[in-house]
Amino acid sequence: MQLESTFSVVAPIDEVWETLMDFERVAGCVPGAQVLNKLSEDAYQVSLKVKLGPVSMQYRGQLTVVERDATAHRAAFEGKAQEARGQGTAQGTATLVLVESAGTTTGTVSADVDLSGKVAAMGKSIIGGVTDQMMALFAENLQKMVGEAREDTAGVSPADTPGEQPVEPEKPHTGPEISPTVRPSSVRPSPPASPSTGSPNTATSLNAVALVKGMIMDRLTPAKLLGLVAAVAYVAYRLGRRAESRTPSSRTVSR
Repeated sequence: MQLESTFSVVAPIDEVWETLMDFERVAGCVPGAQVLNKLSEDAYQVSLKVKLGPVSMQYRGQLTVVERDATAHRAAFEGKAQEARGQGTAQGTATLVLVESAGTTTGTVSADVDLSGKVAAMGKSIIGGVTDQMMALFAENLQKMVGEAREDTAGVSPADTPGEQPVEPEKPHTGPEISPTVRPSSVRPSPPASPSTGSPNTATSLNAVALVKGMIMDRLTPAKLLGLVAAVAYVAYRLGRRAESRTPSSRTVSR
């Protein structure tokens, strides 16, 4: 029995291809399909529940990828299954081809199926109608899956990645850091005063003399001041006499 179905997804062809090649994930988009076990990179143990009119059946079998061309976006499969409760069997081959146009990817599935048991008596029209319904649900679920993957990718930023934190580039060292609220003074500080090696400052000396004079005038009464003047005059007289006695007399006549 020859069957052909198509589906469309609004997404880039490479994105749809990668999603379809993840069989364990995309199996959930097929109504009633489930991957039971991954046997190898190209072989899977699968199950499928399907209802044809009043008859419900469950198949278990193996799906094998016999061709996978990422450049041409083409893949070929073969499968063989048997009813879980009954004598019916299903086996066949299928080819998937993807084509993109104006941002929409269209997939075409061409299958050659050999059926036996109750399902074989249903006829191609019933089986074809059920296949088209399943393909429409598959396309709807696939569109949601691709959209959710885009939202998850857009919602992750580099700062949210665990173990990776943004690092600010190190600023070149240009000198001591200055607080923004403190501005350096444009006036250079005066150097510390060194011990004086010459004559004292005139203004400072005058101030000292005036201070001593004021202290003396405040503490001496007129009587004490008169006595001090007399004592100073006496001392000056005695010093003058002593100096005169040490000087040779100019009246001495040399012989």
